[in-house]
Order: sequence, then C-alpha cells, then structure tokens
Amino acid sequence: MKKRTSELQSAKESAEQAVNARNGVIADLKRAEVKLAESLSLLNATLDSTADGILVVDTNGKKILQNQRTVDLWNIPPAIADGNDDEAQVRHVMNATRQPDQFRERVMYFYGHPAESGQDEIELKDGTILERITAPVLGKHGRNHGRIWTFRDITQRKQAETELAYERDLLRTLLENSTDHIYFKDIQSRFITSSDAQARQFGVASADDLVGKSDFDFFTEEHARPAFEDEQNIIRTGQPMIGKIERESWKDGRGESWVLTTKMPFRDKTGTIIGTFGISKDITAIKEAEIKLEAVHRQLVDASRQAGMAEVATSVLHNVGNVLNSVNVSTILILDTLRKSKLNNLGRLATLVNEHRDNLAGFLTVDPRGRELPGYLTRLAEHLADEQAGLLKEVELTRNHVEHIKDIVTMQQSFAKISGVAEKTWAVDLIEDALRMNIGALIRHDVQVIRDYPAQGIEMNVERQKVLQVLVNLIRNAKYACDESGRKDKQLTMQVRSDHGRAQLSVKDNGVGIPAENLTRIFNHGFTTRENGHGFGLHSGALAAKELGGSLTVHSDGPGTGATFTLELPLQPPTNL
Repeated sequence: MKKRTSELQSAKESAEQAVNARNGVIADLKRAEVKLAESLSLLNATLDSTADGILVVDTNGKKILQNQRTVDLWNIPPAIADGNDDEAQVRHVMNATRQPDQFRERVMYFYGHPAESGQDEIELKDGTILERITAPVLGKHGRNHGRIWTFRDITQRKQAETELAYERDLLRTLLENSTDHIYFKDIQSRFITSSDAQARQFGVASADDLVGKSDFDFFTEEHARPAFEDEQNIIRTGQPMIGKIERESWKDGRGESWVLTTKMPFRDKTGTIIGTFGISKDITAIKEAEIKLEAVHRQLVDASRQAGMAEVATSVLHNVGNVLNSVNVSTILILDTLRKSKLNNLGRLATLVNEHRDNLAGFLTVDPRGRELPGYLTRLAEHLADEQAGLLKEVELTRNHVEHIKDIVTMQQSFAKISGVAEKTWAVDLIEDALRMNIGALIRHDVQVIRDYPAQGIEMNVERQKVLQVLVNLIRNAKYACDESGRKDKQLTMQVRSDHGRAQLSVKDNGVGIPAENLTRIFNHGFTTRENGHGFGLHSGALAAKELGGSLTVHSDGPGTGATFTLELPLQPPTNL
C-alpha cells in the first residue's frame, strides 16, 4: 500500500512538473508572440514611414510583403495591392513602365542569378524615374528565401543632374568658344578655370595649365600687383569692379595689350565669397586706333590752324575755283576770237593792192574785185571794231575776276596771320566775311540770304579765325540742307543778337530739318547724315566754340522744318584762355 501511495505521489509530482513545464512553454510562446507582434508592428511602421518603396517576394516571385510607399510609387490600385493576385500587380507594373521589355529582362536576370545584387533606373510613363535596388533574402547557411526590391523616386535628382549637366555644358561651350578672357580664381587669386581664349592669350597649351597659377606668373609687377589688389578688395568688400580699362605688360617681353575688365565676387551656395571671376575683353586694336585717331586729330587741328582753318581754306579754294572757271571761259573766248579774227584779211588786201599799184585807179574802177574793195573795207572795219570791243570786254571781265581772286586770297591771308590772337571786331563783319567765303556756292545754288542784324552793332573781342571757321562751316551745311529739301524758295537767315555780355550768331535754314534722335548726336565726332560727309565739321566747330569760352547749339522741330545753329560767344575772351 505504501508502495502504491509512493508511486501515485511520484506520478503526481511528475504530472505537476509536466504542467509547469507546459505552462512555461505557453508563457514563453506568449512572450514570443508579443515580441513578434511588436517586431512586426515596428517593421510595418518602419516600412510605411520610409521614403523608399520596399517589396519582398519569395523564390517563386510571390509577394510576401510590400509597404505603402511601393503602392504609391507604382500607383497600384488598392484592390490589387491588398489582394493575392500577384499576376495582376505584375501586369500593372509592366504597363506603368516606359520600357517594359527591359524591365522584364532585368527581373528575369536576377531570378536566374539569385545570389546577385544590382541597381538600375526605371522610367515610368508619367515621367517618374525610380532607382531600383535588388538584393537576395538569405537565411541561415546562405539559403535563399527570395528577393527584396527597394524603389526610390529620383525624379527631382535626375532633373537637377540634367539641369546641372546642361549648365555645365553651357559653361564649357562658353569657355571653349568665347573670344573674351573668362576666368575664375580662388581666395588667393589663383586660377581655378578659364576660357580657351584666356589660355591662348597667356601662351599655354590649355586652360588646365593655368590652374593654380596667378597673374604674377605671366605679367610684370607693374600690372600683376594692381590686378591682385583689385581682386583682394572685391573679396574683402564684395563690391564688383565694372568696366575698368587695364594696360597689360607681360613678362615674356611681348608688346603691351589693353583689356576692358569686369570682376565680380565668386560665392558658394551659402553666399560666402570664395574667390573672384571676371571677363576681360581685348581692346588693344581699339586702343591703338584711338591713339592713332587722337594723333591724327591733333595733326588735323594743327594743320587747320596753321593753314587758316581747314573749313575756311576749303571755302577759299571753292570760291577761287569758281572764279577761275570764269577766267578760263573768258580766256578761251578771247583765244577763239583771235583765232577766227578777220584781221588776216588785211594782209590779203594789202597784197592785192600791191599787185595793182601801177594801175590802181583802173583796178578800183574797172576790175570787179577792185570795185568791191571799198565796201569790203567798210564791212571789215566794222567787224574788227566789234571784235575789238568784245575782246576788251572779256579782258575787263578777266581783270575783274583776277581782282576777285586777289581779294579772296588777301582776306584769307589776313585771317591766317592773326591765328590765336583775340582782336576787336564787329559781329556783323564776321557774318559778312563768312558769307563772302560762300557767296559763289550760294549764288550757284540759288539760296536767298536774309540778314537780321540789330540796329546797334555788337563789338566782340575774339579770335576771328576760329569764329570764321565755325560760321563758314555752318553756312555751307545750311546750303546743303536747302539743296536736299528740294524746295524752290531756299532761304538762309543770318541773325545777330546779344544778351548779358554774350553774342548769339545764328544760322537758320529752311532745309530738310533734323530728326529729334539726331539732335543729341549731331556734334559727335564722325556723326554725319550726308553720304559724302566726314562728320568732323560740327564736332570741330563745337570744340572751337568751347575753346572760345562759348557754345554751339542746334534746334529743329523735325524733318522738313529747317534748323537753327547758334554760336554763342562772350564779348570778351575768358581770362583762363
């Protein structure tokens, strides 16, 4: 009995231990379930919160799980995303892809090589670009349980890369093809990159050969130091340098060059200045042309002053030429008259009379030729008298023409002798002298001159030659303006006024007029509207007026309304001249 009781007691204890063990296993399972649930919840939360789409499939391609981001990226309908019809999802994905065949080929490749990982890009039909990363899902001992696909929307990144590549191509095209010198420098003013034109200018094979070098490697200290200081000032202050003309002197001994330079601060994305960049345009040819032009201008001005001013001299030559034409006509007429003169007939008459001097009475009364001789002598005398009168008239005209030439030359010489010296003169006398210089052309072109002078004369103390130069040119321009208008009533009005110690000498015409846009440019050097004009007369006139302490202005109401040029001068020369 005791034995039986002991066995029962032992069985009971064993049973209790088994129950306790089972309860422990159940408790462990429950704890494991809780942890698994927590892990799954954490996994799902992680999967749903990530910006990447994640899809896990088994070795047969069956969907194990996918997060919401995958559904959103592929725009998978809920019915397909939540269901078990994997084929429907595959068809949807294939239809959404711009190149489905390549997509399928890539997928099939990885299923054929389950241990490999890979990365590629997929373009959807709506323009979205996905980066796809694939990797095997491996268990213990390297067993393959399927694949995990990760999808990331890189559309914006690709667009940014495309834009960056485009901008990079633009910059490269600019640097390779620009004729200007374009360059970027670091904080120490060393070259980072530059245009091909810059490299050629510096005498190196390519822009890469400039990297790390500075202006001191190529220019003399005379140019390199100021350029360096300009760039360092830009870096310190952030203030750009715009349109500075620089003279470059080179270490290799080549001739000087000139550039028009603009430099700006070079900033990074945060706005911090990390260097400078600049553009230098080679203006050596322009500068050399300016120097030559300035030298020619000085020569022209000097020559003009030495010769009594170019415009005055030209007017003199025009007037002398016109008078010489008249002298030439008179000379030709005199010569022609002398060649055709009947004077030679007197010799033949003398010969005829000598032949009959022994019987002259009979010849004059009997011979028919002799009987006509008295009448012929009368007619010949009348003809020779008329011929003499005509010759005397032409000789007198020639003498007058020569006197006119003498007066013109004398007047021009008198002005040439007083160049650079101010003297007292009447304003009206200056106007009349300028008109006399142009009188031949004015008469020839049928331009009527109207004089509008004050009752009381205006006396001035000026350099007559300079004033005459301006007036002669203004009168000539007015004549051209009247001609170009095509009107029959060509008029030129000369006006003299004074106010507040200054004289106003105006030249008005009723010619073609001046457009408003030309009024501000008409005194610029080289500006002209005439086909054969040189654009120097009005410019030199404005300079001469300024030298005299005055001004030259213009007014016109527009095309067809004529123009008025006014030379305003002080009655007394400025003390600083």
